[in-house]
Amino acid sequence: MKKLLLTIYLITSISFAQSTPNSLLKNFKPFETPRTNCRPGTVYRIDKEDVLYIVQDVKQIKSEESLDGTLIGQMTFSREELLTVLNLNFKSDFVTVEVEIKNVIREYTEQVNVDLVLWDNDVAEDILVDRKSDYYLIRETVASQNIIFRFSRSSITQLVSGKSRLKEKTGDGVDFPFELNKKFSDAKRVFFLEEEI
Repeated sequence: MKKLLLTIYLITSISFAQSTPNSLLKNFKPFETPRTNCRPGTVYRIDKEDVLYIVQDVKQIKSEESLDGTLIGQMTFSREELLTVLNLNFKSDFVTVEVEIKNVIREYTEQVNVDLVLWDNDVAEDILVDRKSDYYLIRETVASQNIIFRFSRSSITQLVSGKSRLKEKTGDGVDFPFELNKKFSDAKRVFFLEEEI
């Protein structure tokens, strides 16, 4: 019986690990460009042509702020995301990148406030007007003035264009030796977590 339970536990752990490739900011997406708009509480829609439109910054949805220091970990990006965000073109559909985000400002919303504004106060009824679009609410954002993307040697072999923009770090034990550092004069929102409405 103990062996059976141990086997079930190991299979469950392996399946869970495979379904969550990101060690950093699980389920977050990158904005197409770093920005100061699109705070938590912003509603956007995606139409049947897959075009994104900002619908409204719902001011009644209050956001809180947390200063999270420096975050570092691995994130998996699609080929399209890396092309849009970093102007790096890869052959492979997905690339795992080490990301270091310095002096993180995390903004987030609380469920009770979101429910009160959208549903109890009937705000959702006024903004969900296009039946052919999918609507989303930005629940959290991550902002920074300095973010570093690092790539492994194996991922660089899949790079079609943009390698000249990367700097190579030398030394033993560096798993992600190629990096691209993005710095901004003010903190910009770079990642977001959404919820479908």
